[in-house]
Amino acid sequence: MISILEQDQITPIWPDVVVVDADDDTVATGDYVSLKDFESLLVYVPFGDGTATSGDISIEIYQATDTGGTGAKDLDALVTGRIWSKVHATTVAAVAQWTKETQATADNTYTDATSGEKLGIIALEIHASDLDVDGGFCCVRADLATISSAKLVHGAYILGNPKIQTSPDLMPSVL
Repeated sequence: MISILEQDQITPIWPDVVVVDADDDTVATGDYVSLKDFESLLVYVPFGDGTATSGDISIEIYQATDTGGTGAKDLDALVTGRIWSKVHATTVAAVAQWTKETQATADNTYTDATSGEKLGIIALEIHASDLDVDGGFCCVRADLATISSAKLVHGAYILGNPKIQTSPDLMPSVL
C-alpha cells in the first residue's frame, strides 16, 4: 500500500504557521510553493471562532515564475467546483460533508462572507495546468486578507499527484 506521504507534500502556508489576527490590520503573506513536480495543490485553511462579522476569511491566490515571487500576478482559478468548506457556528464536527461553494466567475480571491463569527475549514483546489505555464509560471502563493477582529487561522499547502512517486524522505522540496 502506498503511504499518503508518498503521494503528497505538505508545508505551512504562512511562515509563522499560525496567524493570530487581532485587529492588527495586516495581510498574512504566504510562502510560494513550486508545482514543477506536482499536478495539484490544495490550499487548506482551518480557522477558529471569531467574535464579529468583520472577521470573515478571505484568501487570495497568486502565481509567479519562481519561489522568490518573480513576476507575481493573480491566479484566477477559484470557481465553483474548486472551492469547498465546512463552516459551523460551534463545531466543525457537526458538518459531515464538504459544501461546494458557488463562485460563477473564476477569480484569484475567495471570501466566505459568514465565517467571521464561525469556525471551520476552507479548501481551495488548484491544478498545475491553471498556471500560465507558457509564460514560465510554476509557483503559487496564498495570502490571508486583513481580518479586522480577533481570529486564529492556520494554513497548509497539500501538493498532490507527484510526477515521480517516492518515499517521503526523498520527496522534492516545494519551497
